[in-house]
Amino acid sequence: MDFAMLTYVSPQGAEAWETMTEEAQAAFIGRHEDWFARNRDSITGGHELAWPRRWGRIADDRQLTIHDGPFAETKEALGGVILLRADTLEAALEIARGWPTLDQNNGAVVDVIPLRADSDAR
Repeated sequence: MDFAMLTYVSPQGAEAWETMTEEAQAAFIGRHEDWFARNRDSITGGHELAWPRRWGRIADDRQLTIHDGPFAETKEALGGVILLRADTLEAALEIARGWPTLDQNNGAVVDVIPLRADSDAR
């Protein structure tokens, strides 16, 4: 089964990153690189979103709204999307449970959502 693992960053997490030393940032990135290496057989794709960012939203009324900064209307911002392949939702959740940002105790969240089997857009 395929899953989307959505990683979210809280304002506290973003602030903590900004105040980390370069050495602490490098160690934080290293923990994520280790996570990716440990789970490479289950990862089929994904992207980190640009940060900070300006982004747009189009609602069902087709009106465009431009947002400056990630926390305009939410308590956390989507930080990235990782595509996983696992036998079950529980197995995918176990992979996600090891996401290093969750160790920071700063309001980070990870969602794991099954993808439709027939939704391959390639």
